[in-house]
Amino acid sequence: MILVKPKIAHYRAVMEADRDFESVDEEPYCGAGGRVGYMGWLLLLDRQSKKECMDYGSNPNEIYFLMDDGEKHIFGFGQLRPYDTPDVLSWAGHIGYSVAPSERGRGYAQEILRRLLQMGFARGRREILLTCDADNDASRHVIEKAGGVFSGFYRDGKYNKRQYWFAAEDFGRRG
Repeated sequence: MILVKPKIAHYRAVMEADRDFESVDEEPYCGAGGRVGYMGWLLLLDRQSKKECMDYGSNPNEIYFLMDDGEKHIFGFGQLRPYDTPDVLSWAGHIGYSVAPSERGRGYAQEILRRLLQMGFARGRREILLTCDADNDASRHVIEKAGGVFSGFYRDGKYNKRQYWFAAEDFGRRG
């Protein structure tokens, strides 16, 4: 398995993954078949990954795919939000992940989380916040199994999130 940034060659894999989400009545993760199309989506991802998007009230957000070694099939998706913005430090967290419905229960969320934590710490972050919906027991389990330390809830009119912190020095000991 590899963790890679989206590229043109992943078109078929992305469309397959989006259909997988739709087949269980979930919103497609990429939504790349929508109004902007796949090429537009790739351009949007590139723009959203730049620090400058904070000037417009957005969160810089890097998207990654966990794929087979041949880059033909997507197991899951990860997001790295490398900067401390109000949204990141409250409801969004520094890392997000989702696993294609047909691939759930096989440890892919744990693998995505581990790799993105490594990436964040390798970039010099000392602490990384993860959040999950308060009622999302599957995600809570993934975060706790990875060593996230529960720090409380973030609640407002729109969100009810559990917050977990990871520290670089603790992650290094876990390996």
